[in-house]
Amino acid sequence: MEYQKLREAVYDAAVRCAKRGAGYSQQRVVLDEVAKQQFNIDSFVTPSNIIPEQDILTCWHDLFREGRLSWGYDLNNPDAPFFHVPNSRIT
Repeated sequence: MEYQKLREAVYDAAVRCAKRGAGYSQQRVVLDEVAKQQFNIDSFVTPSNIIPEQDILTCWHDLFREGRLSWGYDLNNPDAPFFHVPNSRIT
């Protein structure tokens, strides 16, 4: 899958999860959703799916470096695995 399409799929999944609240605004929830949706991968690693899994991780971390996602959901959950979409990004 093309990098930019995958990055947007990861971002879209993160936005959907964030809108559902703290229980869904967590790294594992987003990564599992993208793996299943884009590659039909369950949440376990096999040698045949390590490349797409690493591609998903690259996109995930790039979204934080770009400022499209931020770590922490609120002051009670200020760190990873919780995240939020900065207000300037919410539509």
